[in-house]
Amino acid sequence: MSPRRGAGEDGFTAAELALGLGLLLFPVAMLVLTLPTWSERQTTARAIAHEVAREVAREGVCDTAAATGLGTIMARNLGLPAGDATVALDCAAGEPLPRGGSVEAAVTVAIPAVPLPGFGDVAAWSWTARHREPVDQYGSIP
Repeated sequence: MSPRRGAGEDGFTAAELALGLGLLLFPVAMLVLTLPTWSERQTTARAIAHEVAREVAREGVCDTAAATGLGTIMARNLGLPAGDATVALDCAAGEPLPRGGSVEAAVTVAIPAVPLPGFGDVAAWSWTARHREPVDQYGSIP
């Protein structure tokens, strides 16, 4: 005697497999595709902070407008959308920097959580990179 299958026990294996793969595979694939963007944004913020701090320390004057301009140009050149990076300095605008002191640049970038094709970014958070650069001790007195 062969075992009988009960009524209504017909399966939908193909549909269940497709749905299961879609629900499991799609979120993992989106995360894998998004992780390089996070690292790229962090590296970009570090590069901008380094260059802005170096330039301000080399000039010897806390020029926030020039620092913001340099940060905007670098962000555009490195592929960041406009407004995704902000630059801040830890010195008073227009004041000369003390010889032997230091200046710190902080660059904050927006990092998208998950970009969905056709919908845009689902969420985002900000990440700040800081770089402190010493001011030349032997530079000319302003």
